[in-house]
Amino acid sequence: MKTAYLHRFVVARTVSMLGDRAAESALPIILLLVTDDPLVAGLVTASNILPALLFSLPVGHLADTRERRGLLITADVWRAVLGLGLALVLLAPEPSVALLVSITFLMGCGDVLFSVASHTYLPALVPSTRIMRANTALEAGDAAATLTGPALAGVLVSRFPHPVALVVNAGSFVVSAVLLARLPTARAPHADDHRVSSNCRTARRHGDVLAGFRLLISDPLQRILQLACIYMHLAAALFVLVIVAVSVQTLHIGPFRTGLVLSAAGVGGLIVTLLVTRFVEHLPWGLLLGTALCGLAATFLWLAMAQGFVSLFFAALCMDACSAFAFVTAGSVRQVFTPAKALGRLTAAAGLVSAAVRAACVLSGGAVVAWAGGRTAAVVLGVIGLVCAVPLLMARTARRPIAADATPAS
Repeated sequence: MKTAYLHRFVVARTVSMLGDRAAESALPIILLLVTDDPLVAGLVTASNILPALLFSLPVGHLADTRERRGLLITADVWRAVLGLGLALVLLAPEPSVALLVSITFLMGCGDVLFSVASHTYLPALVPSTRIMRANTALEAGDAAATLTGPALAGVLVSRFPHPVALVVNAGSFVVSAVLLARLPTARAPHADDHRVSSNCRTARRHGDVLAGFRLLISDPLQRILQLACIYMHLAAALFVLVIVAVSVQTLHIGPFRTGLVLSAAGVGGLIVTLLVTRFVEHLPWGLLLGTALCGLAATFLWLAMAQGFVSLFFAALCMDACSAFAFVTAGSVRQVFTPAKALGRLTAAAGLVSAAVRAACVLSGGAVVAWAGGRTAAVVLGVIGLVCAVPLLMARTARRPIAADATPAS
């Protein structure tokens, strides 16, 4: 592996993510300013998320049967063209709602393709001994984009014509595609290409779109890993809601300081990705992920007992630090211990399960917090996290280091 290749890939993904985060913040604001209709803003936002539920499985199959760098470039070019189209539609005095929904839906298809293809491309670019460090760099880039993207959106929307923010997003895809074009190709895996698994016979059938789900069910390693991922996405979906409920409703902290508490989450993610992950990659992955889940659960319990702004601030910081570490570890495990020929389909299947969990949490989270209260919800999330951590700390299949020098035959 050439370090320059990894740096180029990280920069490409970070630039693309920065444009995404800016557009995610700017688009609802622009739609409300242009249409003065919250329903339109909701429909457009939902249309961008819907492809993850509808097309993850076929996209995963595509990533297992096509050259993966080419898929990444195609996704970027596709989104750049559609982003410019979206900006043009918003120039109209009364933009067509049907066009807005259609374009954002198609952009969501490109998002799914880029997400799955990037996850499957990284193992072809980085050896297993460096995969966790590579994912750490990507996570740091994501955290930086998440911190700066909304601020960039605010500046663009307030000082320039409304569509400029969307043009900038389209430009970020162009930059990403140019950088990706300078990376080596990653051919679709052949029948004799192997990643680690002793229960992956169904993964050998390239035409089996459901092979990812079968692997999630049949492989003990994938089962306990997916259990951890379900909890991670559950916590991520309810994180902001629980913190805001405790901060505003229970402790009566003002909006400005509540915003500072939420900002602490991004700081925690950057700290753990930059300072912690690279020093523990030779430890058993179950110990790493189980500890991360215990830390995440403990911070929810801490949040339930928080008595003021300072304790809330550090609880949010630690919570996102543990969450970022858990996502880096889980992603690295999946990339190293999944057969290369099934990685796309398994990534898609796992992503579909996670998207369903997030959707269910978003739909029901408000009702749960309203009924039980923010502190009670935090306690429940903490207990669930401790329970999910037990199989990771005890399972024999979770005792192998991610950065192992040798890769057993499948």
